[in-house]
Amino acid sequence: MKKIGTLFTLLCVMNFLAIVGLVAYLFGTGRLDKQKFGAIVTLVRHQGEPEKFNEKLYDILEPAPATASATAPASQPAMADLSLGISSQDRLAIASETMQRERTRLDSLAQELRHRQELLAKLQEDVDARLKKIDTQKKAFEAQVAAAQKKSVDDDFQKTLDLYNELKAKQVKDLFLGLKPELAASYLQSMDASRAGEIIGEFKSPAETAFIQDVLERIRTAGTSAASGDLAAGK
Repeated sequence: MKKIGTLFTLLCVMNFLAIVGLVAYLFGTGRLDKQKFGAIVTLVRHQGEPEKFNEKLYDILEPAPATASATAPASQPAMADLSLGISSQDRLAIASETMQRERTRLDSLAQELRHRQELLAKLQEDVDARLKKIDTQKKAFEAQVAAAQKKSVDDDFQKTLDLYNELKAKQVKDLFLGLKPELAASYLQSMDASRAGEIIGEFKSPAETAFIQDVLERIRTAGTSAASGDLAAGK
């Protein structure tokens, strides 16, 4: 029994020393101060085991960190302290480097813009050249079509004229009455004078005479216009 009592006393002493050492450690590390120690004593003196003893003890020793709004003002002085540690020369160097980087960026943007403008100008030149080529081809095609149409009309005109020269004068007169005066005038102008006079002599009735007079007037007017053009050209 004596040995058991001695052992129990030794354990109590060791626990006491451990508690004292823990308290000293907490005081030394700043985790425990007089206010926290008083709160722990009040908690221990509570009759029976306090509800959520471990959580309350942890909250006393490790209080929750302050909110961002509470710590924000403290961080601002820290930043101010850091800025105060930079010399004026260093600030000028930083500002100069920042301006140089911005100037380099702007120069790059300007060069890219010039490149795009040159590319657009080259594309515009290509488009203009293609449009000019298309316009030239269109005019050439229109000229070919006009020449082909004129040749076709001339061929048809010549075939009809050959037919009129083979028919009798009265038959040609009847055919002329179904034509427009200007077309009949063209056929008469393309015939020999004797053949044209023979056909003109077939127009005898008042209506026929009026028609052939209109045709002859057109021939006379066309001849006068052609002579005036030759005089104006100095021929």
